[in-house]
Amino acid sequence: MTATAISTIEEHLQNLCEAIANDEDVKAARANAETFLSDEEAVNLYREVATTSHDLERRHRAGEIISDEEVGAYENLQEKADSHPGIQSFQEAQQVLQRIANMVNKHVTKTLEKGRVPTSEEMASSGGCGSGCGCH
Repeated sequence: MTATAISTIEEHLQNLCEAIANDEDVKAARANAETFLSDEEAVNLYREVATTSHDLERRHRAGEIISDEEVGAYENLQEKADSHPGIQSFQEAQQVLQRIANMVNKHVTKTLEKGRVPTSEEMASSGGCGSGCGCH
């Protein structure tokens, strides 16, 4: 690939990144994520759920018996996190940003596979899990 071709691709990538960064949904999602990250209570609760979940899963895989009390405490913690507005907003923001990342990746991957810009029909018919899975 020539330096000119690389430069052209980089310029288009820069334009794409600017469009993504200026998108109102992206701005809102990033703002929601930043708000969550500045909420110490929400972040601590989110981490506690993740840590507890990881610990229980590790112990379960190791064959340890997990008491009903531990399961109940985890379920209560999870319910508290699920109902926390800051955590809900953060998770929604993550979904928005992940959908955009997946969409960009899907289009670029399909373009590289086809050697051309894929049609809307090709994009709609391809599976969302990547190539080689047999779903598309």
